[in-house]
Amino acid sequence: MEFAFLNSPAVYLEIGRDVLRAAQDTSRAELPLERGADGKLTAECRERIASGLRAFVVRKSFQGRARAYCGIAANGVSLRRLTLPATTKDKFEQVLRLQIEAEFPLSPDELAWGYQMLPVNSAASQEVLVVAVKREVVEEYRELLADCGLDAVFTLAALARNFVCPQPQGTHALLDVSGARAELILFERGVAVSIRSVPVGSELPAAIKQGKIYVTGADAGQLARVVSRIGGNAVALNVEPGLSAAISGLKKCVEENQAAGLLLLQNRAKTVSGRFNVTSPEVKPLLKVAAILLAILLLLPVIEAAVLKPFLSRKLAALQAQRGRLATIDHELDFLQSLKQSQPPYLDALFVLAKSAPPGTRFDSLTMDKRGEVSLRGMMQNGAQVTDFRSKLIASGFFSIVTVEEQTPTPDRQRVNLRMTALWKTADARASLAIGPTADEIKAAKASKDTSGGGGFPGGMMFP
Repeated sequence: MEFAFLNSPAVYLEIGRDVLRAAQDTSRAELPLERGADGKLTAECRERIASGLRAFVVRKSFQGRARAYCGIAANGVSLRRLTLPATTKDKFEQVLRLQIEAEFPLSPDELAWGYQMLPVNSAASQEVLVVAVKREVVEEYRELLADCGLDAVFTLAALARNFVCPQPQGTHALLDVSGARAELILFERGVAVSIRSVPVGSELPAAIKQGKIYVTGADAGQLARVVSRIGGNAVALNVEPGLSAAISGLKKCVEENQAAGLLLLQNRAKTVSGRFNVTSPEVKPLLKVAAILLAILLLLPVIEAAVLKPFLSRKLAALQAQRGRLATIDHELDFLQSLKQSQPPYLDALFVLAKSAPPGTRFDSLTMDKRGEVSLRGMMQNGAQVTDFRSKLIASGFFSIVTVEEQTPTPDRQRVNLRMTALWKTADARASLAIGPTADEIKAAKASKDTSGGGGFPGGMMFP
């Protein structure tokens, strides 16, 4: 699977029972979740989460749809180790689907599931680790994230946390504490063996307490108490500040190009082999509908011509009656275009000057004529601002010549008096320039006007 997606920065999510955590670069977000009696997110919660994630995504200026790596909680998740008979690669998934259908209470089409090949294989069999959850759980999250402009892939948060362990391929237990519940997962030689959700404070199985137990959690105080209660075999895992262990594991996995090793939960469509039988009872109704749609498609041009002919006739007569006005319109248009081309660009010149002026600038006088000659006198804070102002005027492409005629410091040496002349380019040379405020600047100016209760000059300029 290809994990680079339009060169957009990746978003990392952990979707728990009561909270959704998100991270991208240095940005962090934590949104509470509310669920109904059926375990699904409430309508109000979906709207709030969608609004929060949209703001999070827009703030990062993503290009297109960004890839989101999501770790989900262990509630309702089944983790099983299956033994399959040895088979060829092209028939492997078909055999695996049959085994899942026999071992799980739901059919493979009703599950979002993924698998991982285990190294314990022989000539007659092969072992596979299968993780599955109800399809509607993943689809609910996928639709919510798609509305926020995110293309999401899903795995278990407990599996993602293993990537931050000192020895991910070792044998150990991993306990993540969050509020009153904790997720406990056991690994043997890097392979997940069992996963469960347990109340915080409950006794762990003796077999687990004898081995190494890594403990993670967002609350440092609660984490220290749990480690102290478990005993000497418990070790608190330190992760990047502001990130949960699951997000840290996902981030490390992706940044170290190990994303292909993630066990992803997917909706796998069933592959049906055999010939397409047009005489089957299931296909005949579909063929009838297709035939009706095809007939309508073929007759549509004829029907359209018959229905629209009177309307088009009236429209054509009206256009012919108004054809005599075209000469007058062309004459007026030529007059307006010549007037526009001959009009000196005083406002454009003022906009370029205001846009280029540094903060604290003061203009005492400004003159312009139709030939494009501009002369101004003013005051700036220092010589560097004068040089920067002249550079910006030249870089704007509006002026062909910009000359600093005079630059003298004030008696108190706090500011610099300047006199400058410029000459704007010809109309043909200015035709390709986009002069004027952007949409964001217009919006900011309106907001500033509403706040101050009146108009004002462009930012950074002082007028006497």
